[in-house]
Amino acid sequence: MFILYEYDIFWAFLIISSVIPILAFLFFGILAMISKGSEKHSSYESGIEPMGDAWLQFRIRY
Repeated sequence: MFILYEYDIFWAFLIISSVIPILAFLFFGILAMISKGSEKHSSYESGIEPMGDAWLQFRIRY
């Protein structure tokens, strides 16, 4: 039973190093859902609304 006391630090480090990344992913996942705006869903984020069709046909020659 004395040997198990030597692994207390190991188990504490293992638990802490597993919990911190999980909490970080959860926190930033919730934060990312909150900060989404309507601008992110538009095709251009510059503020200028697109005019006309985006399909242009042009020739490439070398």
